[in-house]
Amino acid sequence: MKTLLLLLVVGVMCQNEVDTVEKLLADLKGASAVELTALNTDYTVSKNLKENIIFNLGKAYQEQNFLCASRDKSVSDRESDIDKTNKYIAYLQKRLVDNSNRIHTLDANRCTHSSNYIERVKNDNMTLRLIIFLRNSLQNLDNNQLNRYGAYVEKFLTMYKQAKISELVELAHEFADTMFIDWNQVTPSSQGNINTVKGQLIEMLNDMERYIREQIKNVQNLEIATGVTLADFKGAIDIENEQINYDLSSEQKNLIKLEEQLVQARLAAVNCREKGVALQQQQQRAIEDLKNEEIQYNKNKARLQEELNLFTDVYRIYSTQVGTSEDKFKQRVDDYVNDRKVDSYERSQYSLSDAVRKQVQNE
Repeated sequence: MKTLLLLLVVGVMCQNEVDTVEKLLADLKGASAVELTALNTDYTVSKNLKENIIFNLGKAYQEQNFLCASRDKSVSDRESDIDKTNKYIAYLQKRLVDNSNRIHTLDANRCTHSSNYIERVKNDNMTLRLIIFLRNSLQNLDNNQLNRYGAYVEKFLTMYKQAKISELVELAHEFADTMFIDWNQVTPSSQGNINTVKGQLIEMLNDMERYIREQIKNVQNLEIATGVTLADFKGAIDIENEQINYDLSSEQKNLIKLEEQLVQARLAAVNCREKGVALQQQQQRAIEDLKNEEIQYNKNKARLQEELNLFTDVYRIYSTQVGTSEDKFKQRVDDYVNDRKVDSYERSQYSLSDAVRKQVQNE
């Protein structure tokens, strides 16, 4: 372009139109200056716009990261809620199993206790019958028979205290057998007043009877209290199980909702991250676009600045030198355009500057 313009200048000069050449050079210089100014203005506007876009994309990306952090926390919260809910559900289920085992254990213990109660009452009633038998037998004993009878009664009491019921029964049978012995053949012994001894033995048996009957009453009351307590306890467990089943159902429904929320939260987190990546990529493309524009701007600026410098130099030389030596300048321009070097011109006071000459030759 520079060569073309210079050729145009030369052509005009060759037509001896000095004023026209000078005006043309001024127009070319002005056009280059205007184009350079327009380039700078457009680049400044575009740069500011793109820098603003880059800034806004960066701000949007930062805000997106904050939003994504919130989304990630929502995922973490839902996961934590699900973990807590699962643990609570497991606790409720275990509580139901434990309550079932407790009732089973209580029923087994109740069964054992009832069996023991029945056995205890049966044995006590049998003991009462033995006491009645012994007491009635005592009425028919004479003084000589009291020693043997007393030994039976003493042994009878010891066995009862030791809960040796089977031996107690055997002892009663043994005592009953002795009733058929001919006690008249036994040597009488002097042990005091027979009525006194009988009275003491009868009182002993009476005390034992009262004690046993009291024990039977206590055991019956205990059996009733135990039954009532067990029923109350089982009722309380039933109420607790009812509440547990209600809570369990609610928590299982809540778990389904939490799992659905977790799916949505994870999807929102993924979408958020993808949007963040898209913003980051947009910002990177905007940065690259700005860099490319800057590179192109610098190239265009250098080209226009070079043209402006050339036209400025040519205009300066033409206006200050060519006007007084038009023929010589036309010859110099023609020589440089045709790549001919004239030493006389270079030594002349009207020689072109090296910069202009080199620019022309490079073209």
